[in-house]
Amino acid sequence: MERRDVFDNWFRFVNHDTNTNFFENNQVEAEFKSSSKSIRHHSNSTGNNEMDFELESSGHGSRRRRTHSSHGDVRDISTSKCQRLADIIGGMVISATPVCVVMRLRDINATILGRRTRSPLALPFMLSFENNGLNLGETVLLQKEVNPMIDALRRRGIIVTAFHNHWLFEKPRLMYMHWENVDMSAEEFARNSIEAAREAGLF
Repeated sequence: MERRDVFDNWFRFVNHDTNTNFFENNQVEAEFKSSSKSIRHHSNSTGNNEMDFELESSGHGSRRRRTHSSHGDVRDISTSKCQRLADIIGGMVISATPVCVVMRLRDINATILGRRTRSPLALPFMLSFENNGLNLGETVLLQKEVNPMIDALRRRGIIVTAFHNHWLFEKPRLMYMHWENVDMSAEEFARNSIEAAREAGLF
């Protein structure tokens, strides 16, 4: 996808007029619920990854180029495959190369400094899929959605890594969560992430 097309698509998506709902500002629960599942340490050693070789052509002939391969590897991801990942979450492709990034906006009637925002920086549900099988996610949350989203992700074997605010003087209070996984394929991660979001009431 051309760089210009990416930003044109993003601009149209961000400025698409959608129906919005007002949400009550709920008080955040003080503690995360503990998880009984232990989180395994994921090693980057080659013992956990197969080594592949690809032929790389040049003006002086062909030579072998070594690449890493692992479950969920999307190093050869195409624009069409990235689009399929976007379709899984009901969103759009922000970038297909070198990293597939897909996003949809939350339907939250939010203001920052008293001004209405529809910015993807403020209202994202976003996933990325890297060429080594690393899957990452981020979303904006209302305070009442925090613990349900943590529980829903953990039940699906996804590691929740961070929870914090981004902005000051916003209404309602907006919080942001990040999660990660390397054991799932890109499709599995996309499905599990959006299913967790629906279970938690985000969509």
